Amino acid sequence: MINNASTLYKTTLVILFIFLKAVIPAQSIEILSLADNPLEVNPLIGGNLIVHFKYSSETSSTGNNVFIGLEILDSNNNYKSSITGITLANQQPGNNIQNSVELFIGSCNTLSGDLSSGDFYQIKAILYESGTWIENAWAGYWNTDPLIIQDNSGIVFSTNTISKGADVSWMTEMEANGYSWKDNYGNTRDLMPLLADYQLNSIRLRVWVNPDSSGANGWCDIDDLVIKAKLADAENLDIMICIHYSDWWADPANQTKPSAWSGFSVAQLETAVYNHTLDVLNALGNENITPKWVQIGNETSDGMLWPTGRASTGGFDNYAKFINAGSNAVKNYNSNIETIIHLPNGNDNNLYLWNIDGLLNNGLIINRVDIIGMSLYPDESNWISMVEDTYNNMVDLRSRYNKDLMLVEVGFSNDRPDISHQFLTYIIEKSRQATALGVFYWEPIAYGSFTSYSKGAWDLDGSPSIAMDAFIDMENLNTNNSNFSNKDTFTIFPNPTSNFLKIKLSGHIRYSLKIFNILGEELIEFSNYRNMQTIDISNLNNGIYILKINSSEHKFFKL
Repeated sequence: MINNASTLYKTTLVILFIFLKAVIPAQSIEILSLADNPLEVNPLIGGNLIVHFKYSSETSSTGNNVFIGLEILDSNNNYKSSITGITLANQQPGNNIQNSVELFIGSCNTLSGDLSSGDFYQIKAILYESGTWIENAWAGYWNTDPLIIQDNSGIVFSTNTISKGADVSWMTEMEANGYSWKDNYGNTRDLMPLLADYQLNSIRLRVWVNPDSSGANGWCDIDDLVIKAKLADAENLDIMICIHYSDWWADPANQTKPSAWSGFSVAQLETAVYNHTLDVLNALGNENITPKWVQIGNETSDGMLWPTGRASTGGFDNYAKFINAGSNAVKNYNSNIETIIHLPNGNDNNLYLWNIDGLLNNGLIINRVDIIGMSLYPDESNWISMVEDTYNNMVDLRSRYNKDLMLVEVGFSNDRPDISHQFLTYIIEKSRQATALGVFYWEPIAYGSFTSYSKGAWDLDGSPSIAMDAFIDMENLNTNNSNFSNKDTFTIFPNPTSNFLKIKLSGHIRYSLKIFNILGEELIEFSNYRNMQTIDISNLNNGIYILKINSSEHKFFKL
């Protein structure tokens, strides 16, 4: 009787288990479809892949994290490298929840037809256990078709000559604070030759009047300017000088007079502008350096030397006098140096017409101004339209004023170097099409915790990001050159992890490996990491970290 009851009890448990398994769905995730496959990736603007998926979370879930990504697999379905991905945090729990994500696919990625034999693009999806980063369900090559990336646009890039440059005025200050520059193989490099490797042929440098009396702490005075100019000149780089006529930042929100000029009359300010401009040029001339361009002011959308030269409150008369004073100094020193007036928001045609017409109507000596300079700082949501509006603005301004145009400042979020690369590719091409003279990236070298500026084009280890490849002419791009991105791949496991990591490598036997926190601070370094060598991370706090091997970066989670 006891045995029969025991058997009956066990049978009941089995039936109950089968019943519960049937009515309580297992945690799962599935790729439903790709909006476009094949996906057209335009060489100018890239492409956007929409991924439709659904998932079912565990019964007790209060919210699940979801990851959708694109990676490259080999002919044996082994992981080779990650392309892009998006994490959706704390998603709605439930059964058969449907959602979609959009992934940007840049033209910096290889077309499917050009991948190594057997390699292919594959969408993957991960559903994590409620409230954790523990993987509970997956979708991938076993139940989702590969993605085909192609380009049938037939676009041919312009061959118009253009100056490609960067403002690197922070260089000496960063170096004084322990920052250095590396190529994508971990070799420490001098900055100017490294920039030249990326086919940059020009450097832009700012100068302040008396930065000792401001928050600049003395940096970017005339002496500091000359140090950097000599380094650029030694590499035969053309030099642009940006004179702020202030002790610190001059921009659309700040055009503060130098403290020593605060009580000057209009005539005295004209003289001060003229003399300061000559002081800069003479200091460079003493080192046998002649700049190719000189900016008279920086982003003077509402004039300069406020309040005396503020256009919106005092009119354009004084503003025009100050521009004339600076341009006269340049042309009297050397008439071959080209002068620039510089405004922000290159996509804003109305601003440029208001500013330039105001100057022309109030005494600007137009034949002493050679170039209209522009700034452009778009974001992920508007970069295509802003580039196109800037192109239209350049065409209109050239027609109206018969002046050359130049993008003297551009920048993009360093959180998305792939989109930054695409933006740069597009603005360089549209500038060429508009017969503009050049495109300059503003402070691409900013990285780590040096500054809150978030639009650099450098990785956390001090090497150029993929964004900088946009300056390399397409026909000259050679990824075998040791200065450019190494495409070696690797797999991190376990990820998330708590105490250790191991890296499965492909390609070279030993690698340079570094781990950074999200502030860019280097925490762990292996100069010769071996395949599957254990990395002890037990002393790290819980959180997100960035692991970099040569030029490849991946995030991992410490639990």
